[in-house]
Amino acid sequence: MFNRSFFTIGLIAGVAFTFPSQSKGADHPDLVPVINEPIGTVPFDLLQGYCIVVHGSAGTLKDLNFFLDTGTIHSTFNWQIASKLNLRDEVPAGLVFMGGRMQAESATLPSLEFGPVHLSSLHIFTADLSSFQKVLPVRIDAIIGLDVLGLSPFVIDYGARVIRFGTSPTLPNSLPLRLQQGLAVFDAEIDHRPVHLLLDTGASTVVLFKTDLQPDLGADTTGSRVLVSSGAFERKQVRLRALQVGPAEFRQEQAMVTRNPKPSQLDFDGVMSPAALGISRLSVNLAEGVLEFSR
Repeated sequence: MFNRSFFTIGLIAGVAFTFPSQSKGADHPDLVPVINEPIGTVPFDLLQGYCIVVHGSAGTLKDLNFFLDTGTIHSTFNWQIASKLNLRDEVPAGLVFMGGRMQAESATLPSLEFGPVHLSSLHIFTADLSSFQKVLPVRIDAIIGLDVLGLSPFVIDYGARVIRFGTSPTLPNSLPLRLQQGLAVFDAEIDHRPVHLLLDTGASTVVLFKTDLQPDLGADTTGSRVLVSSGAFERKQVRLRALQVGPAEFRQEQAMVTRNPKPSQLDFDGVMSPAALGISRLSVNLAEGVLEFSR
């Protein structure tokens, strides 16, 4: 009998995240070479100012486009890639979008390579990723999430357009980072009120989830209604008076306020886009629970 697994994947004005309501408990594969040592860099394309895309291979397929996203737990491949590789479906799953649901499966990818990263027997999800074609100018063959990125400390250098895996130099701003239900979350302050934010490199802007008990944050500048996937949601553009992330303060930053698409599952107050805040280098070390960045 199959054990059914559900996870959400959303696109909120460029925000992409997945969230499993039931973890399958798959083991992380080994990263080669040893993850505690510097293991090299991989160049990336920065699309629309925030979307990190690298070129790599999966099994026998070469020259694939991988969207690297710290807001995703489990790496997810397009069904077309799974079909070409003849991947055997292991566990059926429901893929939940805001306002809709689509089918997905769990499978084992024989190998994954991009830059210095070489993995084998990787547990993945497969789904229809054609919705990315509506917001990005290139075909996206897979979303690479924290199950792969989190195996090693890494630094995203937005200026140089490279990701460095392995040990990294200390950056000026440092704060604790923790895994919460598989997602990288940290504490921050908005207008001197504490919030818990998801670190999401797949986001085009800062997004805050509005609740009935939460007071308005910032000054509203405009309101609009946006169609996302098969559902629509209200969003409101605001300008934050002060966003405190570790020792760094960001002032008068734009953000979007919307309802929490899955309030029973997403136990944080919003997401932070490093690119939207003008962060030039971002260092993530999940093993030590440290987030560092420079502006």
